[in-house]
Amino acid sequence: MWCLISQPNSVIFEVRVDPKAIGQECLEKVCEHLGISNESDYFGLKYESNKGEELWLNLRNPIHRQVSCHGHTSPLRFALRVKFWVPPHLLLQETTRNLFYLHAKLDLIEKRLLVSQWSMVAKIIALIAQAESGDYNPLQPPHHLYMHLSSISSNESAEKPQDLLQMVIAEHEKCEGMKPTTAKYWLLKEVSTLDNFGEEVFSTKSNGGVLIGVGPNGITILNKGDEKQVIPFTAIQSASSHNRSFKLGYMNVDNVEAHLDVKLDSSQTANGLYRAITEKHAFYSCETVRSAVTAQFIRDLKGTIVSIFNEDSTLGKKYVFDIRRTCREVYDNARRALYQESKLFQNIVDGQKSDCYEGNQRRNSHERLTKIMDAMTCKICMDSPIDTAFLPCAHVVACSSCAARCERCPLCRADIAQPQKIYLPEEFSEPVC
Repeated sequence: MWCLISQPNSVIFEVRVDPKAIGQECLEKVCEHLGISNESDYFGLKYESNKGEELWLNLRNPIHRQVSCHGHTSPLRFALRVKFWVPPHLLLQETTRNLFYLHAKLDLIEKRLLVSQWSMVAKIIALIAQAESGDYNPLQPPHHLYMHLSSISSNESAEKPQDLLQMVIAEHEKCEGMKPTTAKYWLLKEVSTLDNFGEEVFSTKSNGGVLIGVGPNGITILNKGDEKQVIPFTAIQSASSHNRSFKLGYMNVDNVEAHLDVKLDSSQTANGLYRAITEKHAFYSCETVRSAVTAQFIRDLKGTIVSIFNEDSTLGKKYVFDIRRTCREVYDNARRALYQESKLFQNIVDGQKSDCYEGNQRRNSHERLTKIMDAMTCKICMDSPIDTAFLPCAHVVACSSCAARCERCPLCRADIAQPQKIYLPEEFSEPVC
């Protein structure tokens, strides 16, 4: 069975999976194609139902049971999207960070990520222009990019500043010398501060059309009169969905039990809202995903009848959630896996060195020293050498240019009182002969 996968930049590629494969197998092949080896948990696959709704593919259930029932035929079409948004300093692979950047840019253009201040809009446009066109050139300014991105805003009624173009150019000039990877990193840093960063939004038919956003910290309810209510995950008492209805029990700011009862466009959307709340709460707030979440399933009518006689039967069994790890577990597992890969490679190099002639030994030593030099490269821009320590935490992970932009340490998140210039031995700054 062929699956066509579209990336956030509209680039499409294809993967082939078994007709009875589960969603996880398809996602793993997609990530393998893109070179994402250990951070696939941040992503998911979306498909469009016959009602035009965008739904997440449940990775633990067979694909054909989810998609074929909506009138789809081979090849199946999926969109690779970020499902769990995390700050960029937690992303260990450049490919992962680039996909986050592409998705963030798409959400900014399509107004799923909203920016309220024009000064921040100018900065975001400048960072995207730096990432995609390089340093500002007054002879060939990237006006096509500026115009394409000029719709980024959250308040359409607010008058656009007449000098917005000059503001963008001024911000773009400040980025001179910044590498594309660095510009993408700081773009993600900017959008991670937005109020609706990482939110999945659901629209309801009841109560005049309420918008419900499920994000890393909890639930945001936006009423028709722009009245905003925030419900943290810690305040939620219960959640359930039945057909198109969704019910939520929670404690309000006065510590009084309150309820939310809304109707959505379809039963799939109502189930999607219930699933989003449970999965995002487990991913961002829990130490580990409990078995009560991973083991939860439902059966269709045929499977229910068979289960009366055989409880162990998998017929008609569909898992409700497909989350496997929390945010902390994904980061720790990816870091350990990357370390083991580098350690295995180093062991191979060391084993080969014992069987090589003197010339090969010198070459292997050169490779090892090159690895050390790579380890001394700035972990933000991945280009300049590390030459700055953050005080008072004393972590050394950045060059002076990137350190000047940091307010908190990317490793321990401690406030930076002062970036201190350090001077490494000359062996780390001079090329090896």
